[in-house]
Amino acid sequence: MKNLFEQQTQQEIISRINSLSANSQRQWGMMDAAQMLAHAATPLEYALGIKQGKQSLIGKIFKPFAKNVFFEEKPYKQNLPTAPEFKIAPADQKQFDAEKKKLVDLLHRFQGDGKNELGKHPHIFLGKITADEWARTMYKHLDHHLRQFAA
Repeated sequence: MKNLFEQQTQQEIISRINSLSANSQRQWGMMDAAQMLAHAATPLEYALGIKQGKQSLIGKIFKPFAKNVFFEEKPYKQNLPTAPEFKIAPADQKQFDAEKKKLVDLLHRFQGDGKNELGKHPHIFLGKITADEWARTMYKHLDHHLRQFAA
């Protein structure tokens, strides 16, 4: 499975982000392109310790059953539930260029500092995971939302 520590994979993701515009149309869901970029950045902030959180109770209960969904090759299904910490309210207007820059900056930081930082901070659903698991699930999450906007 691809992961964000691979230089080529990160470049692919950044190229796909750069192919978006503020007017890019979603294929499913409710977020516009700027909101999606803000949403996609939030888990990276948790992974890097910029935002603090702990594993949810539902994550503790269902982790043994759901962990494979996060790490298998198969893409996420459309319209899966989202952790409340990651939700962007429909009325929460975001500035596309600022959100795009923030996401790309976080990706560079993730690759640069990631192996030192990751694993120190819990995933909201999975709890304690390794740096490599963070890199794989963050790739999968970004791929999911970039496919949502046909990027």
